[in-house]
Amino acid sequence: MESLLKLAEKIQDKDLRKKVIDYIKDKKLKNKHFEKYKREDLDKAGSYFSVGNASLGPIERDVVHHTTVLTHLVIQTAKIIEAGYGIKLDMDALVAASICHDIMKSTEYNRDDSGELEPTGISLDHTMLGTAELYARDFPEEVIHIVASHAGEAGTTPPRSFEAVIFHHLDTLASLMEYYALGYSKINEKLKKIVEEKMNEMGEKSE
Repeated sequence: MESLLKLAEKIQDKDLRKKVIDYIKDKKLKNKHFEKYKREDLDKAGSYFSVGNASLGPIERDVVHHTTVLTHLVIQTAKIIEAGYGIKLDMDALVAASICHDIMKSTEYNRDDSGELEPTGISLDHTMLGTAELYARDFPEEVIHIVASHAGEAGTTPPRSFEAVIFHHLDTLASLMEYYALGYSKINEKLKKIVEEKMNEMGEKSE
């Protein structure tokens, strides 16, 4: 969570910065009908995800790590686009939306006693719930739009600003890199375990 709070300090607008910091820290959902759902501590927050027709299966994601990497990517890319194309971007909105976009995944999944992710059964996905929370907390329209449209053209709210288009594609890029990096690491760990087990079996047979 500390990495998100540090990134929030990059937001120039004081009111927006405070809203983002409060959203990070405040675990209570604004709608009383959803109070029964616990928001997992962000430092333990995770989710399962996959990309396209990938055969590696669902991969567990660290929500804070994904958000931190993505926000740094967003900031650097926005600077390059501004310098290269002369487009003035709303950096505050981009940073705020990037920090906030997946926080509600902490309400989709909680950790059980063994540390495994367990679906909470909440009826809204993280994008819908996050959009509703930001609206209830009086966030600026552009920040809400970026979060609501981060699934891209296939989502219920397509991106309709430079900032939203940039964010959607960078989120997709980061997710692709993360998926295959984590997926192949998972495979390598399994292969290493199989080799160790076979070596142990061979050692036992030779005794």
